Amino acid sequence: MQTASVSRKVHKWIFLFIGIQALLWTLSGVYMVVVDLDFIHGDHLVKNLREPLPDDQAQVTPTEALLQEYSNPRFVQLKAIKGKLFYILRDDNGAHLIDARSGTEVSPIDRARAKELAEYYYAGEMPAATAELIESNPPTELQSRPLPLWRIDFDDRYGTSFYIHPDTGSLVTRRHDYWRAFDFFWMLHIMDYEERADIHNPLLLTVTLASLGGVIAGLVLLFYSFGRRRSETPDPTQAGGAQ
Repeated sequence: MQTASVSRKVHKWIFLFIGIQALLWTLSGVYMVVVDLDFIHGDHLVKNLREPLPDDQAQVTPTEALLQEYSNPRFVQLKAIKGKLFYILRDDNGAHLIDARSGTEVSPIDRARAKELAEYYYAGEMPAATAELIESNPPTELQSRPLPLWRIDFDDRYGTSFYIHPDTGSLVTRRHDYWRAFDFFWMLHIMDYEERADIHNPLLLTVTLASLGGVIAGLVLLFYSFGRRRSETPDPTQAGGAQ
């Protein structure tokens, strides 16, 4: 019975300390399983991400001219945005959005242009409510994405925010309240309360091993519980043997 006593104490004290976390694992897991991942990604909120190039591509500035003008260009892409052709060029100085017809750089885009593009990418009907250029102290929902970025908010039922790159006009990412709830539950699930990305952090490993110890102690208790019940069950072949 010494083993059963020790197992009982281990099981009790471990789950006394980690019981709340075990409940959080369950609740967060339910949310992450029940809510569709494509919905969380915000696929229903966007359109026009891959606009086809127009058939008329005459009088486009030759890429050779761009290669000579910019410093050590490493990437050039021809892209259509709202029916107009643009080059996206990356060099040692960053990214550039260039009018493909005139060869004139139009980046960085201003607030009005950022709101216009966000409304173009947005699948809903509402106009953009606010626009803010984030250059420092980004919200946690941006994770490790580099700044600056335009944040465009829509006053819809999802609490949608679009993040537009000021130098390319591209939609970098989108966020909404259901994603933010998912991110919060993910933080609780993996117990990374800062970056919300490290699934191998020491705290999670420690609590997981402690939970495993508590489960093993519970299995030992279960074994002794059934063993004791069998030993206390009377043998019917011996009943009334003294008569």
